[in-house]
Amino acid sequence: GIPPIPVNLSGVSDKRASVSLYESFDDESQFTGNSISSSPLERPYLAILDFVSLVTFAAIGKASHSADGSFDIVAVFMTAFPFLVGWFSTSQITGIYSSKATSDGPIESVKAAGKGWALAIPLGCVLRGVIKGYIPPLPFVIVTLISTAVILGGTRAVYSVAEIKFRQHSS
Repeated sequence: GIPPIPVNLSGVSDKRASVSLYESFDDESQFTGNSISSSPLERPYLAILDFVSLVTFAAIGKASHSADGSFDIVAVFMTAFPFLVGWFSTSQITGIYSSKATSDGPIESVKAAGKGWALAIPLGCVLRGVIKGYIPPLPFVIVTLISTAVILGGTRAVYSVAEIKFRQHSS
């Protein structure tokens, strides 16, 4: 954990203030919006769904720009790579794999995915720019933001409904 930070506030002892600061920084729910954060490894089906969603986004984009209609799987994965890195590397911060991220229904699931999307997809655009050696054109960024929001939000909503139905069947 984070060591207590001594603070001298009038009328409050150093020890009391440091405990209060320690507790507030130690509470992960302030950052994730959920009481229990979890990694993609703890929710493999959801992680696979997210992986497939982002690769699907890249495949659709690559197919729409292919003059002869050919499909280059390496190019698809190269396009998806920075977005996958952004999505999975920020998942602990955004709480997108916590149990609450999908258990409270499709609307809440889309909102939870939106938290991850708001950080991960712009990061993916930046990483893509670094990899390619140039700033991605604005139309690419706009289409990327809209497409990934629809795809990730949609798949997360469907997953949430399936998860709730499975829990009801199991009870």
